[in-house]
Amino acid sequence: MKQIRQHTQRGFSLLELAIALAVLAILAGGVLKGRELLNSARVQATLTDIANLETAISAFQARYSALPGDFIAANAAGLSDTGGDGNGLIEGDEACNVFVHLQLSGFIQGDFTGGSDESGNCTAASTMSNQFSGQYLLNNTMQGANSRENAMALLIGDAVPVAQLAEIDRKLDDGNPLRGAVQLLSGEDESCVTTNGEWDEAQGANCAALYIVR
Repeated sequence: MKQIRQHTQRGFSLLELAIALAVLAILAGGVLKGRELLNSARVQATLTDIANLETAISAFQARYSALPGDFIAANAAGLSDTGGDGNGLIEGDEACNVFVHLQLSGFIQGDFTGGSDESGNCTAASTMSNQFSGQYLLNNTMQGANSRENAMALLIGDAVPVAQLAEIDRKLDDGNPLRGAVQLLSGEDESCVTTNGEWDEAQGANCAALYIVR
């Protein structure tokens, strides 16, 4: 008579389960730490971009006695065939030539082509990429929550995680989204700010903010 062999499935021991859970915890921690480092790198790169752009704008103005984009003699100076009206403000389509003028004058690196789309918005090719898969935009028409009229403002981004905006604000200014050098874009979603007027980092929304250059 043949003996029937019984096959038993051995489950995981407590030690094996503990090891597996520890490995998963380490992997999860590594992912979170990597994300944190990436976010910090984006913030630091944004601070560098802002500093470089401020320097470039000041250098451009010192050389040409005009603002990039608004420079009425841009064609004569070899800075593309599109100049501004020279009124001292970067307005309308002039914003779409800011980075072209800065690049052709040698104050920033890049390859920009001025122009706007059918809706009048600057094309991606005419503006400088930011650190959050969007574009920087510089003009005197964007308004912060409490910025003065005609202030020159740089759009940091229109979909930036609020926690990173808060960090940028704390490093450059006072951490208050409703005043100072870093401000929430006027009319932005209320989910970006708490009832106490602070960046609502717990909500975790993506928000638009400005850096007030001058």
